[in-house]
Amino acid sequence: MSCKIFSLGETVHSKGTRLFLGENSCHRNIQTYHDPKYPWILDFAEEMRSIGNWSKNEIDLSKEKKDFESLDEAGKHIYEAGLKFAITLDSCAGRAPLQLFNNGGISNNPEWELYITNHQNNELLHSESYTEMVRAIYNDVDLFVDSITSDPEVQKRATSILGAFDWATGVFDRMDANSTAVNHGMAKPFPEVDEKMIKTAIYKAALVLNMFEGIRFFCTFVTNWSFSEQPTKLMAGSSNIFKLIARDEMIHLDIVQRVLKMLRTDESEGFVEIAQELEDETYEMFEVAYKEEMDWVEYLFSKGTPLIGMNEHILKEYMDYIFVVRMTNIGLNPSKLGLAIGHNPLPWVDNYLDSTNVKSAPQEIESVNYIAAIDSSKDEDFDMEDL
Repeated sequence: MSCKIFSLGETVHSKGTRLFLGENSCHRNIQTYHDPKYPWILDFAEEMRSIGNWSKNEIDLSKEKKDFESLDEAGKHIYEAGLKFAITLDSCAGRAPLQLFNNGGISNNPEWELYITNHQNNELLHSESYTEMVRAIYNDVDLFVDSITSDPEVQKRATSILGAFDWATGVFDRMDANSTAVNHGMAKPFPEVDEKMIKTAIYKAALVLNMFEGIRFFCTFVTNWSFSEQPTKLMAGSSNIFKLIARDEMIHLDIVQRVLKMLRTDESEGFVEIAQELEDETYEMFEVAYKEEMDWVEYLFSKGTPLIGMNEHILKEYMDYIFVVRMTNIGLNPSKLGLAIGHNPLPWVDNYLDSTNVKSAPQEIESVNYIAAIDSSKDEDFDMEDL
């Protein structure tokens, strides 16, 4: 049966679904949330809605151009490189969630559909916000935007991310082609695409999304916030935008971590065997990501640093810490990458990740008014300070 937007017939109740690839996952009709199988997904969706109601126009960026022009070559390089890669990441994240995790036949669970749609909408807001940051600083926006895809360092760092997503998308495309062929009484053109391959694509895409939210943005976050931590506060508008974005990403990270842990341990979800078979490849994915992040840190500071308290050594130490936390929180052993649990070398970063800790004056935050709602209780292994 082909997947439709709305299929007549037996009502789809959440309790009768599975998160991914449940029985007849093509069958979708009434969107109802009265008796969810995964109530925690609805909780996350509501949390994201309550704190994600912000606008790209809320932040005053009028001083950004003057601040940027006051930076030396090293400072401009650090800022620009981070912004370019953040734009690249969210250009993927603004498209990937629905395509990868709610494609026809992948899921018919109503609460997951609600959450993942809001997740992607969140990412689109981030992309809109980057446009405002670029407009505030550069006279020729097109020139800056065009420079992103031609930047060899951005391309190098994005290769593994895009490769994993492209492979998963290719699997789903061939899955759809098989379904179309069968519906027309024809043989499957891609018989190699079986349930195991589809589950592998979903699981690997979730791993990459987890790295997206919890690792890949952090070099940009931390270096950008460092400008605002200087004796003379710089790039405050950008800092505030990235603070709002990071707050959203922490919710995305929480739910993707929980999904991965569930797929790895809950037999009823049908992914435990796949997760076990992919264990070695999972560590390889984190190892590749780790090397790419270390190479990127070296590139960021290749021209030096004007930032007091932020340099290559410090940022590498922080990224070591982040990798340990992220891997541990989905049941992996960071010692396999030669990493050990240690202290947070940049505790001040918590002030940007958890807005409950921020007590800035109105003139510093401009017109940002929001509810602080990052709930560290959802992180079973670490307190908020460990994020």
